Amino acid sequence: MTAPYPPPPWETYGFGVMCPYLVRVGDLTLPPGLEPVQRLGRTLGLLGYVEYRPPSPLVYGELFWMPATVRFRAPSGRAVQGYWVARMVVDHEGSLAAGRDLWHLPKSLGRFERREGGVRVRADDGTRLDLDFKSVGPALHLKNRVATLQPAGATVVRFRADFTGLVRPARTVVSGFTSPHPGWAAFARARRAVGLGALLERFESTMREPEAIE
Repeated sequence: MTAPYPPPPWETYGFGVMCPYLVRVGDLTLPPGLEPVQRLGRTLGLLGYVEYRPPSPLVYGELFWMPATVRFRAPSGRAVQGYWVARMVVDHEGSLAAGRDLWHLPKSLGRFERREGGVRVRADDGTRLDLDFKSVGPALHLKNRVATLQPAGATVVRFRADFTGLVRPARTVVSGFTSPHPGWAAFARARRAVGLGALLERFESTMREPEAIE
């Protein structure tokens, strides 16, 4: 049987909106083995919406909630750091399968109703969220790397993505949020880390192969 997704690494292209949040450590329920990277009882989280566009290997929309920056200390003494993903919503079966199989990401299916300056998300797990965004400043060409750490049995899997693109500051507003899923529990009490978010007008990214941290 042919896999419903191509093997990594994936060279992706698209558009995105990022909203940083401060999350109280006391509102988190982290998987065993992960510890929050915190200051004064708070950690940095990120809500994001991404549209992966042609010629990406898969074309789809994605909403993610990463409520904490975490650290994993392997028995060997190696320590790695990244975001912990509590929940993702995608509108593509191949992305759903790849996220679960390769990178152990907690994805569910959903629908994205895109409009000028915003998107409405309706997920199969009952999550509802509206996100509005508007750029308010000049574009800068930036490069960055993002890593996530997800439990996978007795190991932790690290996902890394390098990206480059045009980024503008943006006003972002989340409204109509509701979810019965525990992965979103910390979002209800999270607070914006800064007044503005970031709008990725266009980006290129490499999603690297998963790495098991023993």
